[in-house]
Amino acid sequence: MNNPTTSSTTPKLTAAAPISAHVPGGDMQPAQDAIDYFELGHFGAHLHRSSDQGKTWTEVAAPKYPEGATLPDRMPQADGSPLMKPAALKEIWSLETGGKENCTLWCGTIPGGLFRSDDAGESWQLVESLWNREERMKWFGGGKDDPGIHSIAVDPNDPQHVIVAISCGGAWKTHDGGASWTCCSTGLRAEYMPPEEAYNPVIQDPHRLVACPADFNHLWIQHHNPTFPIWTEPGTDPGTECSPFYWSSPPRV
Repeated sequence: MNNPTTSSTTPKLTAAAPISAHVPGGDMQPAQDAIDYFELGHFGAHLHRSSDQGKTWTEVAAPKYPEGATLPDRMPQADGSPLMKPAALKEIWSLETGGKENCTLWCGTIPGGLFRSDDAGESWQLVESLWNREERMKWFGGGKDDPGIHSIAVDPNDPQHVIVAISCGGAWKTHDGGASWTCCSTGLRAEYMPPEEAYNPVIQDPHRLVACPADFNHLWIQHHNPTFPIWTEPGTDPGTECSPFYWSSPPRV
């Protein structure tokens, strides 16, 4: 297992296993004490932090769902209504820094909760503005029993602008640091759903979302579907088959 790579200038999601992130020195620590984060899940979801470029590690608090938080069970009740179950952290699926000059961290989890820390991981808060959206009742697991937030993109020029992708729950954006959210996956198609639900933006199954580093207005999504039409490329025949990738023009974000 390799240690996380580090950088003295730019926060980034590194390739260490299975989830890691690097936060440069900011208000809470000098640049030489930049903090790395490393997630291990063999005995549950745990976070470890290093301030010496990976030489030593200290376990820090992992996100925790508040008491009373619930989500729909995989199987509904006999009458078709959702059977609710307690929400508990199963996996930390994504971890991203919130900007160059702050100690904000965003954490995507299974079963579908987004968490935020503004003190470099000392404490975490569930982003209830997204969790409490009524559309979440339609989210479901894609390969997992429960939905999960696997991708978090933070605008390098505006850390209040964040986009997350959920399997299966589509893509969601905020322009106010998570105070409010808008679904931004209109145009994606889920061929695994009944025809009348295929274009429902809140049940799409993106597998990965990334933003162009030079222009955050341009996004790419790898979708579950094996083949499908390109959704926004100018001049493209809507019936043209292509690889399982979507790309977004600026109006989408």
